[in-house]
Parts: sequence; C-alpha cells; structure tokens
Amino acid sequence: MRVKLGLIFIILVIFEIVVFENFIDKMMYLFDTKSLAIASFYLLVTFIGFLSITQLFFIRNKIIFFFFYLFLFFTYSIDLVYKNINTEGFSLNDLSIALAQADAFGLDALSTYADAIEQAGVVMLLFTIFVFIIRKIIVKNRLFISLKWVLSTLIIAFLLSYLILYRTTGATQTRPTNLKIANLFIYSFTNSLYYGEREKLTKEPVNASTYKNIILIVDESIGGKYLGINGYDKETTPYLKSIKGSYVNLGLASSAANASDSSNILLMSGLQLSDLPDTENNSLKQAMIFQYGKKAGYMTHYLSGQSMGDYLQNHMSKYDLPYIDTFMQPKGEYVLKEMPEEDIIKATKKILKNSKKNFIYMLKHGAHFQWEHSYPETEKYFLPTLGGDLDALSLDKKEYALNSYRNAVRYNVDLFFKHLLQEIDFKNLKDTLIIYTSDHGQSILEEGRTSTHGDSKNPPLTQGIVPILLFSTKDNSTLKDFSFSKDIYSHYQIFPTIIKLMGYETKEKSLFDINKENSEQVFVSGDLFGRVALQKNDIHEKR
Repeated sequence: MRVKLGLIFIILVIFEIVVFENFIDKMMYLFDTKSLAIASFYLLVTFIGFLSITQLFFIRNKIIFFFFYLFLFFTYSIDLVYKNINTEGFSLNDLSIALAQADAFGLDALSTYADAIEQAGVVMLLFTIFVFIIRKIIVKNRLFISLKWVLSTLIIAFLLSYLILYRTTGATQTRPTNLKIANLFIYSFTNSLYYGEREKLTKEPVNASTYKNIILIVDESIGGKYLGINGYDKETTPYLKSIKGSYVNLGLASSAANASDSSNILLMSGLQLSDLPDTENNSLKQAMIFQYGKKAGYMTHYLSGQSMGDYLQNHMSKYDLPYIDTFMQPKGEYVLKEMPEEDIIKATKKILKNSKKNFIYMLKHGAHFQWEHSYPETEKYFLPTLGGDLDALSLDKKEYALNSYRNAVRYNVDLFFKHLLQEIDFKNLKDTLIIYTSDHGQSILEEGRTSTHGDSKNPPLTQGIVPILLFSTKDNSTLKDFSFSKDIYSHYQIFPTIIKLMGYETKEKSLFDINKENSEQVFVSGDLFGRVALQKNDIHEKR
C-alpha cells in the first residue's frame, strides 16, 4: 500500500501538477478572488480530478488502460499546443474557431504553428516514456486498483468539474487539463446555437436611399497599425497614399471581435456592444443586413474569397440565403493571381453594370496566416521573409514574420484597391459608397505568443485594431461635407451607417454620430454567445 500511495504522489506532483498545471498559481488565484468556502470546494474538486486521472495508471486491463492513455495523450497534446501558441491553453473559443475554420485554414495552421506542435511533441514523448516506466512498476508489483473504484472516482470528478463549468458559465474551469477539455467538448455540443429562420424585418425605410450602390468590404486579418496611411513606418500602402484625396481614412478603429466569425456575424446582424454577450442568440435570429437591403429595394450580393463551394461560414445558415440575390464563393482552392481577389473584383464589376440598386457584402481572402501563402512570389517587396512551409512562426524570427505580413498587406490591401478602383471605373460610377474594414487585427509575436488573433483572455490589443476607409462618388455626398475625426471609430457603427444610408431610421450611432466625447473603441474576445466568459477590450490602452 505504501508503494501504491508513493506512486500516486509521484504522478500527481512530478507530472500532472508541476509540468502541466501551474497548480499552486491557479489555486492562489482562486483563494484571492473567491470566498474561502468556494475556493476550498474548487480545491477539493481539483484534487479529486487529479486523483481520478492518476488512478487510470493503475487499471489492470491492458486494453482499457491503453484507451485511457490515448485520452490522456490527446487532451494533454491539445492543451500544450495551445499553451505554446497563446500562453493560456485550450478554451471553448479555440474549439469554436477550430470547428469553424479547420476546413479552410487547417493546413495553414499546422504549418504556421509547427514549432508549437513540435515543442508539445517533445513533451509528449517524455510523457510516454514516463507512462511506460510508471506502468511497468505498477504491473511488475501488481499494484492495481479496482476498475469500479477508478471509474467511480473518474465519473464523480467529471460531474463535479462539469458542474463548476456549467454554474460559472465557463468563468472558472477546474483542473486537470484532461477533464477540462472533455468538459469543453461536451459543454459545446450540449449548448448548441440557434439554427433556423430569421425574424421578419418589421422596419420600413422612411427616407430615400442616399446611394445607389453600397459596398461593404470586410478584409481578413488586416491590422490597422500596419497600413502606411495610418502612420506605419513601412511603405505598405503606397498606392493609397498617392490617392489620399479620393477617400476618407478614419484611422485606427476597433473591430467588433478578434475572431472572424464573431466580427462578421455582428457586422451582418447589427448587434451592439451593449447587447453582448449574445446569450439569446439574437445575432442568429433577428433580421440581418441583407433583409434590410432587400426591403429598401437593393439587389443583395455576398461575394466571398474564402470558403469553397456551398460551405457557409461566420455563423451564416441556409436560412440567410433567400435574402441574398447573388451568392458567390470559390469553386476550388483559392489561387493567387496578379490581380488580388480577381474573381470577386470581376463579379463586382459585372454587378455594378446593372441598372438597379446594389448592396454588396464582400468578404476577402486577405492576409490570413500563413502569410507566405497570401501573396505571390512576385510581390515579395520586404525581405527577408519566412520560408513558406519551412518556417513556422517563432519568437526568434519576428522580423521575418513582420516582412511576410507587410508583403501580405501591400498585396491584399494596396494592390487590391489599385485593381478594384480601376476595374470598376470608380471615378465614373454614380452614387457609390465603399466602406472598407477588416474582420479583426493581427498580433505578430507579441507578449511571448505566436497566436495572431482569436485569443480568449487578455488578447494583445492589436488583435482588435483595424482600418476603416470610406470611398464615395456622390457629388453632394455627406462624406465631403462631414468633418470626420480619426482613431475614434468602431465596427459597431458600420451597420447603423449602412441602414441609415439605405433609408432607415435607427437609434444606434452611425459613423456620422461619433465624436471624441462619445467614442468607445472596444472589441470582444471569447465566446460571443456567453457560453463561457466574454471579455471586453479597450484599444485606447494601446495608444
């Protein structure tokens, strides 16, 4: 019995607590932030969790032990990879992003974070050796524990830890990692989001529409601070700088969120910061931007350079499609060409030749990692860069990574506008407005992290800093008469701006209603729907 207890203690201290869990720091945080009774209960649940995982090593049956070993290996590997990327570990938000974007960006993620995966692999190799040694000692000395007792302890530990996750809406997650990740998967799949018909739009446009054509361009992963026109010290936007009198630059703005799906559904649904977290799934239920467009007499168009075929992203569903007259996504894998986003530029050109009013929601392929895959070799302006598939993001290659990203911005923003404005003959278009922004910003090897966006807790604020540009061809446009400031705007003003220009009245503040006194530049991180804690981040702290 002493040997058995000694082995349990060794496994707890040497492996689970010290190596993976930062146990003492986490427990001290709980006692600092919770009452003594609650913190003590969490400590008890955590201890039972560790005990339940440790006892898996003492299962007699080899096959059952092997399957539990795979469970331990899988869960520890996931959390270690994410800790190497974002310093926080795996969260529900990470699970949501992975499920939503695995098809489109899975291979890019594997190559971008190859170093993080490799580091986790080394630790997991040591883990396997450790398991083998401990298991051999247990088998040799026949130090088995009854399967009934092992499973009973595991079930109790799981239920108690899940209870804490459920009761605190994910704000507090007990350890060990294995139970945390199992809890997150079950919590995600048992708290499914609304899927069904959207509400009918009851509002009516009460004014004449201001523009015949309204185009909202949502880029991918463009950090506002990396544009030369926003004061960046590298020439990432020479073309835009040369035509600076042709548009209004609103400077550094805050995105709605630091993840693509959250920002896009907020831009489409018009939910405001005060409506978040969206625990009632209103962003998935209430009338969306395309319904407003249709009722105001606009042809509606969704042009994407991202998802392939009929796959829907950014929380869109088949119930949104009846409100979209033109739905276009790549039929095959995205191909880099001399003209960035050639397919959607040509589709836009064709649409604008019709005689009707048009609202276009353009979702660009943009500069998503891996950055070396987001611009052609001929546009490698800043050197040296990462080596494509050969070089993953790592802290010792920050300047290489920055150069790769700078090239991606120059191609996907500056060269894109050069081609777009020329192809659609923007100067000669009548009554056309273009609003340009990005879904979220980009952090490049900041704060010891290799994550670029989507961090749930305490993200680098650059993940929520985006550009907003306005292009207008209307002679008596309010853009020319209105005195805009810089660095005070947010995604949350874009939806109200668009529906006002379509002819609707709204109490929400548009881009025309914001001044320095009422400006709020905040983006959210974490789960948009409140299934776990949602954090609000003010980008003013960055400046």
